[in-house]
Amino acid sequence: MINKHILDFNENLIGLRDFVELIDPFLNEKLEEHDQHLQPLILSAMLKEVLTNPQDFEQEDKEKYTEFQQKLTKDLEAKYSEIPDVIIDKKEDGEQKKYSIKIANTNSEVSKHLDNVAKNRSHIELLYTNSLISTLSSVEWFFSQLLHFFYDKHPESAGVQKRTMTLTELKSFGSIEDAEKYLIDVKIDEILRGNFESWLNLLKTELSLGLGYLNDIMDELIEVYQRRNLFVHNGGIVNSIYLSKVNEKERNGISLNDKLTVDKEYLDNAICKLQKAFILIGAELWKKLSPEDTSRGDILGDIVYENLLHSRWEICEGLCYFSLKDSQIDPVDKVIAQINYWLCKKETGEYKSIEKEINKADFSDKKEIFQLGLFALRGETEKILETLPIVLETNQTNIERIEQFPLLREFRETEEYKTFKKESKFFKEKNKEVITPNKVEKE
Repeated sequence: MINKHILDFNENLIGLRDFVELIDPFLNEKLEEHDQHLQPLILSAMLKEVLTNPQDFEQEDKEKYTEFQQKLTKDLEAKYSEIPDVIIDKKEDGEQKKYSIKIANTNSEVSKHLDNVAKNRSHIELLYTNSLISTLSSVEWFFSQLLHFFYDKHPESAGVQKRTMTLTELKSFGSIEDAEKYLIDVKIDEILRGNFESWLNLLKTELSLGLGYLNDIMDELIEVYQRRNLFVHNGGIVNSIYLSKVNEKERNGISLNDKLTVDKEYLDNAICKLQKAFILIGAELWKKLSPEDTSRGDILGDIVYENLLHSRWEICEGLCYFSLKDSQIDPVDKVIAQINYWLCKKETGEYKSIEKEINKADFSDKKEIFQLGLFALRGETEKILETLPIVLETNQTNIERIEQFPLLREFRETEEYKTFKKESKFFKEKNKEVITPNKVEKE
């Protein structure tokens, strides 16, 4: 059952990411549609501002910028009966210069575009903010499922024996088991009302999990939770609780009463951190309760592969490392985890730390598909070309996967691969047209 919870949690986050990817381009397109009408106004005003200090330019550059500014002004005069005023406010903060721009709403068309820009920016901010809140709702659901799974197996750990119930409450249940489930539900509800730190403390003390994989990202996770709390309970305005709970490094430049926002980069990083953390928590609990279950490697491997396709190296590295340390993982799954772990290190600029290990590795006793992976990590193009036909001939993989494998990305960019595609019978077979009664298809 725990494997289903892990898969469902992973699918929830995939669905959330897909939703953001679907809506985000539409909103940004709308923003750009109106923003492009304001950009010439802003650019013209900024050029006027910088040209007030002619000593900052070479004569040739000054003439070029002046000519461009004059052209912009001419275009704006042709477009508007009265060019709206653009006010540039410059402030110096130490060595940094900060600019704020205001456009006077003297023109109804400009006013319309300003309103729509503000509206679309608000929609984009809401998309990211609500997606962050939804992500943490999925995390809470998953965490509750893990607790139910554990306490259903070990009800004594929930402390239900020490709880008291009224006679009226007891009469409302059909059996002792129903009463026990109710008390477990109460216990879990109380846990979920606590903060993130209390969750982790419970996982360590009552469930006896190690959680060592959270050490490097703990401060970030706490900040994500506290930021979510601000949006839910305080309109995104920083309060003293946020400042006291969040590590200074994670709130650099954030002060009391600041209004926080969520952008796409922040949202993606938060989802990645939470996905990695809680799938690993689920996997560790699974390992603790069912150490002999060898399907763990297969489940984690599928999750890793999907995230490799999207270059989410941090998630993949964490899950692969867990699999490598799991003694009950199937040997084949362990080899796959090893190759993917090395790939993550390589893609994140840590190849030097594993180079000796990779060069020392001997996969001659393993299937050709694994040898192909090792050769790809080493960048041994000739050996890849020798092994690739064997892999395809013996159906260890197919052309679609070869075109998709993140591991072969560098190889696919080589001239040797392009030549292979032109000359290989495997690609010719793939592109061969098959005539059917209704249409022409490609195999």
